[in-house]
Amino acid sequence: MTYLDKENIMRVVMNSKDTTYLTHNFHPFSAKFIPQIPKLMIERFSKENETILDPFCGSGTTLVEAKLLKRNSIGVDIHPLGVFISKVKTTKVPEDELEKIPILLKKIERRIDTFISKNQKTKTLLALIEETRHEDFSYTLPNFTNRDHWFQENVLNELSIIYENINNTEMSLELKDFLLLAFSCIIVTVSNQESETRYAAIKKDISLGQPFLFFKDKVLDMTKRMKVFNKVASECDVKVYHADSRELNFLNENIADLIITSPPYPNTYDYYLYHKLRMFWLKMDWERAKYNEIGSRLRHSSLKEPIDNYINDMVRCFTHFNRILKPGKKFIIIIGDSIIQKELIKGDLIIKELTTRTGFEVVDEIEYNLGYASRTFNSAFRNKEKEEHIIVMKNEK
Repeated sequence: MTYLDKENIMRVVMNSKDTTYLTHNFHPFSAKFIPQIPKLMIERFSKENETILDPFCGSGTTLVEAKLLKRNSIGVDIHPLGVFISKVKTTKVPEDELEKIPILLKKIERRIDTFISKNQKTKTLLALIEETRHEDFSYTLPNFTNRDHWFQENVLNELSIIYENINNTEMSLELKDFLLLAFSCIIVTVSNQESETRYAAIKKDISLGQPFLFFKDKVLDMTKRMKVFNKVASECDVKVYHADSRELNFLNENIADLIITSPPYPNTYDYYLYHKLRMFWLKMDWERAKYNEIGSRLRHSSLKEPIDNYINDMVRCFTHFNRILKPGKKFIIIIGDSIIQKELIKGDLIIKELTTRTGFEVVDEIEYNLGYASRTFNSAFRNKEKEEHIIVMKNEK
């Protein structure tokens, strides 16, 4: 029996240009799959009001699509920032809360302007107005390792002003998280970190006032997108857990109608590393993510762990997935090939070994060159040998 519409899947993989519609563009999170893939799978293998599980939810691509398609969803990830992004991307912010944003932006702008005027030893009109208001202008710079290596002094001050104004202004939790996500989004851009996928310091010369302008532009764009999302997204439930998918005992058995996920590809990426500066600012536990990321480059390149360690970790995950998935329902996984110690590791062969050990059966699959779907990976990861695999399984319980 054929389960996958392979012609349509290839058309989506090859031609999906708009992959950042609605809330999908809220925050960078490299190596995420294009939203059109989970959309196709959700439509094909589930019905409205059923429950979708993504146990490696990353930044919530599957969860957003489930909410748009009137399905409930459950997401799990070890990465605290990914969990935070997922929650914000799937949570509606009431219109009356969004209307508070221009006032808050003006307040932050006044305080940034006061900082700039003191830095330049000049008095702007906004700075003079601020002085006459006698508002509390105090703020605290964060304290973390190598802080001054990663941030210019003016950037540290401006980010601190933005951060403390968000946290110290009375607003709903939904709006506060929304604004903090916009704040998180700009951190790498205004830091000395070279890029979203390269953790090295370079000289950027971020000018006075530029961090605020980046923040303002991001907030305004997110606001427009959220207003549309409020209208088109369903009221279906989304639950996101910061947890290890090897330890899912907190989820009951037989609660998921479909599992769709893209687990970390072995030896491909260190998610914690490239978001480390963001987690410093947001006071998140990056070390838990560092030492518990399955398949990380840290484990397989730096610590030289063999592929067997990855497989054993995934056996623990798959065992939980089988327990959580309802009998006879489908489990779709998107996984790419990898290279460990110069050996090509085929993702589909890993999955087939996992199924024999965890009570799943492969019923259909498709593969294509990984370069078609890995636009966000660095060039070292993309090569002609590697493929990405979409594999459909069903449980046998």
